[in-house]
Amino acid sequence: MERERLWRALREGAQNAVRTILVLAKVMVPATLLVTFLELSGLLPQLAKRFAPAMALLGLPGEAAIALVAGNLSSMYAGVGAMAALELTVKQRLILAAMLMLSHSLPQEGAIVLQAGGRALQVVGVRILTALATGIVLNMFF
Repeated sequence: MERERLWRALREGAQNAVRTILVLAKVMVPATLLVTFLELSGLLPQLAKRFAPAMALLGLPGEAAIALVAGNLSSMYAGVGAMAALELTVKQRLILAAMLMLSHSLPQEGAIVLQAGGRALQVVGVRILTALATGIVLNMFF
């Protein structure tokens, strides 16, 4: 009896783990491939150069803008997938992760706020400003 419950729990846990991995892979793998493609094609350095001045305020290289855009437009996992393909220091990863935590999936979550009767642009704006302020503060003090 106890043994059957244990095996059932292990089986269900393994099935849940596989489902979760597949869901995350659907987002993270394409984001990682996109950054890798941009890097191999020579486009990443061009994009990084354009974003470098703004990203410097956050203590991040210009390439990190791609992870922020991916995370803000798609999901946090797309941002993390893009971040994984970049060579960042621990401090830069911390800043980028904190910003993604505060500001991710903006179109989807904006639509939810709108359906709930809230002001989507206001909520999205506050989330972006909060993420930027957090990035600046983390860069200044860590």
